[in-house]
Amino acid sequence: IGASDPVLPSGLLEAISEAYVPSSIPSSSDSDTILDTVLVVSKKDPIASPYFAPDDVLSCFPSTRLFSDSTDPLLDDAVDFNTRLRRLGVDSNLRAVHNMPHAYWGLGIVGCFPEAEQVQQECEEFLIETFSHSV
Repeated sequence: IGASDPVLPSGLLEAISEAYVPSSIPSSSDSDTILDTVLVVSKKDPIASPYFAPDDVLSCFPSTRLFSDSTDPLLDDAVDFNTRLRRLGVDSNLRAVHNMPHAYWGLGIVGCFPEAEQVQQECEEFLIETFSHSV
């Protein structure tokens, strides 16, 4: 999959990034389709991505679970982020599966992707365990 990932092909990565975090405010002619106030931040601002947060912020993160495909275009970022969290003492785990597209965990509801179903189950168990200790 990787560069030919049907959900996140490398050629669309920049367009998706721009849609997620615009680099400029849309023109006034678009004002009827957007909020009146638009916050423009750098793609490297921690408010846009915790990947760019300083260590003192990341050290306060709760237990974290990261899931990726072994060929996902963003796998290296997930590995780096997981490594930083663990180095800072955060309970963090990364699991990569094989031959699934980006955001594959959402395919669990379809019923024919066992890897996605297992990840959804793991997420559910993790959240139940995490929130049962916070009460």
